[in-house]
Amino acid sequence: MLDKSLTYQGFIMKMPREKLKDISVPVLPEGYHYHLYQDGDDKHWARLESSVGEFKTEEDALKYFQHDYSLPFADELQRRCAFVSTDDGTPVATATAWFMESTLGHKCWLQWISTDVAHQGKGLGRAVIAKALSLYENAGPETNIYLHTQTWSHKAVYLYHKLGFQMFLIGSIRVAWHLPPGFRVMTNSPMEALDVLKAVYTPELIEELRQEALSPDEDEQREHEILPPFPNWYKP
Repeated sequence: MLDKSLTYQGFIMKMPREKLKDISVPVLPEGYHYHLYQDGDDKHWARLESSVGEFKTEEDALKYFQHDYSLPFADELQRRCAFVSTDDGTPVATATAWFMESTLGHKCWLQWISTDVAHQGKGLGRAVIAKALSLYENAGPETNIYLHTQTWSHKAVYLYHKLGFQMFLIGSIRVAWHLPPGFRVMTNSPMEALDVLKAVYTPELIEELRQEALSPDEDEQREHEILPPFPNWYKP
């Protein structure tokens, strides 16, 4: 769940591509299994994301997912959207090995990570993230992996850190978007976020995050052209 008792600060984390080789997909506890997106999972995705506070209602989440993912990118979802399900087939955790066009260029972006509250505390969140990251080997693109998060998700931030993501010291970036002016801004305030996270993290963890923070490389410093986010045939 989002912890909105903290001040909101958005920030971006980065995993260098070579770290993927150090991540193994764990064996799940008895009663759970992995599967990739299939028809009908859009409703489960909406249920999961709304249950952790990312959307006000399941209807809002479903509308968003269908517009931005399942209608224009159904084939990609079958390669990129991972779930952990109970043995009766009910998804209880999800993460997506996605991609985005932005001023960073065409890059890998880990997106939409959530675990049903009733199934938390069993390592399913870490497992589904590892499963999603493993999909990049075949799904591409061949880049570092990024994610956008916020201080409200401080428990998830700790998990990302343990998996190998590091704070990324770059300014806010622009991401391709289907509405005028053709992009949206993805905010990044890492130092401000660290100040907020002092309320919930130990001084040792704050210093670890600070010491491991990554500066942009030459390619990331160059502002790339933002390309359209949807296939040419797709009409919103």
